[in-house]
Amino acid sequence: MFKRTVRPTHRLARRLALPPLLVLLALPAWAQSSATFTVTATVLPACTVIGGGALAFGIVTPGNQSDGSVNVTAICTVGTPYTLSLSAGTGTGATMTQRRMTSGADTLVYGLYRDAGRTQPWGDGTGGSSTVASTGTGLSQSFTVYGRVPSSATATVGVYLDTITVTATY
Repeated sequence: MFKRTVRPTHRLARRLALPPLLVLLALPAWAQSSATFTVTATVLPACTVIGGGALAFGIVTPGNQSDGSVNVTAICTVGTPYTLSLSAGTGTGATMTQRRMTSGADTLVYGLYRDAGRTQPWGDGTGGSSTVASTGTGLSQSFTVYGRVPSSATATVGVYLDTITVTATY
């Protein structure tokens, strides 16, 4: 009969290997550290004005009024209060209530208004005119400028032109 003998070094090695394995299993997860940071942004009030196409009265006939309109657009940051004003134009002698288109040295009187009835002159708030006020939505906001050449307007034959500046004040 053979007698099996276990060498003490193997038995000792088994006993010594098991406890370190148990210690590794009992260790907590790796340690963690965390931090925070702040995220900031500043939104400033801003407006962009986009002029419309031409306000074309077409052919003006003496004794007949001619009406026309054009849209202007403002895009302003959300919550920004603003006003839109119109200049008197570039015609010699123009005022907020009597603008003047020119053809050479000749002029043709006309008016710009806030309302379709053409009773509220739109200008810069001076000389009997008023401005249009609104609050920005972040989206495009459209405003109609109503124009009229009165039936009393007289002018020499020609092609008349004026340039109006739209200004957003915010």
